[in-house]
Amino acid sequence: MTHHSEPDLLQNISEIATPLKMKTSPLKRLLSIKDLVAVMGATEWFWRSQIWDGQLQYVQVGKKIFVDREDVESFIQRNKHRN
Repeated sequence: MTHHSEPDLLQNISEIATPLKMKTSPLKRLLSIKDLVAVMGATEWFWRSQIWDGQLQYVQVGKKIFVDREDVESFIQRNKHRN
């Protein structure tokens, strides 16, 4: 997984969650798995495994899986490590 600083990740989440033609509209609260892949740089299977393992909460609408931006932030905070 590519490592990014927290401000970079939050900015990337904000950018991917906002459609280019609608920069003045509010950010989407829910991100698709593909959004997570684009923002975080990890694979689709990584994010799915985090959901399956209970490490990341999700919202299911029909067959589609979404992740709340706030849960992504919580995931980042829980997985921070210092040496």
